[in-house]
Amino acid sequence: MPAEVLDDPLGISCVFSDGRWATVTPGGLASEQLARDLLTGLAELVHPHGTVDSAGSIRHYVSALRVMDAALAERGFTGGAADLRRAQGAGVWVGTPGARGASTRRVLPCPAAAGGTPAAVRAPAAACDVSAAASLAEKLRRVTGSRRIELADGDQALRVL
Repeated sequence: MPAEVLDDPLGISCVFSDGRWATVTPGGLASEQLARDLLTGLAELVHPHGTVDSAGSIRHYVSALRVMDAALAERGFTGGAADLRRAQGAGVWVGTPGARGASTRRVLPCPAAAGGTPAAVRAPAAACDVSAAASLAEKLRRVTGSRRIELADGDQALRVL
């Protein structure tokens, strides 16, 4: 098996197309269930199922997972992917630099195959276009000088902190 989610400690172990392997454990997470769901999604992206084929890429995805976990924990979230609401996910992605946000968006849909992620989180409605919200947030950062812009609980409300 090219990638496997480990339980104790929680992590991911991968074998790549060149025979090298890596084991990465995120450690110290607020929501182990969310981490497990995201790691399950990541396992589906590892070669030959997907295009992730290096230890550096795995470390990048796990780093992005840590950022998402910390941002959601700051907002009081401790559930798994099935508990994540669209506004919560979008709120994290709007405030997260491009590559890390894109990484968690990419692995989030994958647990759906196992019944873990509701469609409401995987496919934002047109009213809450994540890329448009990220563009708007960047413009607000420039205008206000604020480093933290996030979606409030309402899908379309932005909050400048």
